[in-house]
Amino acid sequence: MKANHFKKIAGSALVGILFLSFSSFMPKNDDSKTVTGEILDMKCYMTSGAHGDNHKDCSVSCIKGGAPMGVLTDDGKVYLLVAGKANPAAYDDAKKMAGEKVTVTGTVSEKGGVQALIVSEVKAKM
Repeated sequence: MKANHFKKIAGSALVGILFLSFSSFMPKNDDSKTVTGEILDMKCYMTSGAHGDNHKDCSVSCIKGGAPMGVLTDDGKVYLLVAGKANPAAYDDAKKMAGEKVTVTGTVSEKGGVQALIVSEVKAKM
């Protein structure tokens, strides 16, 4: 009887250990983050460092033309902005704010050294 009880406990423990082991290898993209900065067109920023008030009209034009979009944070980091499946309208809202200071909330995703923010909300900076 004790051996049977021991087998049940050992079996449950094994299942628990396997679950914890496999869950540690699953990708974690639940790191929500809010950043404040300028919406950039990545084409001009990456090729010539262009941004700021003098570049706003060009940024609007480039993003409207399909250039990738990013946000240059107040501390100098750049996040590539990506449309999310849950709220694609938020990414479209960000496009309308090209060249402006905004606050962007989203899920951080890093692949191959590129840090992206999957946009869930964007607001004009007050």
